[in-house]
Amino acid sequence: MDHLYDFLPPQEPWLPAGAAAQLAGASLLVLAIALLPLPWALTGRRPGLPSVAALLATVLSVTDVGLAALRSGLEGTVVSPVGSNVTIWCWLLLPPLLFAGVAVFARGWASGAAAVLLILASPLVAFFSYAIGPWDAQPWWEAISGLLTGAAGAFVLAEAIRRPARRRDAQVEPTVVSGPRTLP
Repeated sequence: MDHLYDFLPPQEPWLPAGAAAQLAGASLLVLAIALLPLPWALTGRRPGLPSVAALLATVLSVTDVGLAALRSGLEGTVVSPVGSNVTIWCWLLLPPLLFAGVAVFARGWASGAAAVLLILASPLVAFFSYAIGPWDAQPWWEAISGLLTGAAGAFVLAEAIRRPARRRDAQVEPTVVSGPRTLP
């Protein structure tokens, strides 16, 4: 039992296991895109500069690892992320920190539940719990992470349905001006 078939993150020594690396890389790229509106969707307000910096760093690290996994699968050899080990550490540490920050400022229980599920789906939590062991002992641990992420998406959708978007013109109360009436 070794880590020969592990594809997240792609590291030497490695052998491809079907299209697993391509699928993992593509799913990380989709996740990176979905992360961009996450603070707005879960908190209902514009994030501050520290949140934007954490969000961009998280999106960049997820994108870099996703591209590395996708390219590794397509080429059949390990393609390291651009930032190498720094990117891998950022990919491990930044998402749970971002999701925890969003959970603190979440608007409503569904948004808070979504943020907690995203924390549980993050690679750091997975590596210390449901992903323990090599690929041949614990194959497709990413499916558990995917289910948790999908459940988080369902909570975000439930929150969006429950709280319809506010319209700008509905926020301004119309003022009725009437003067004294005179009869002709």
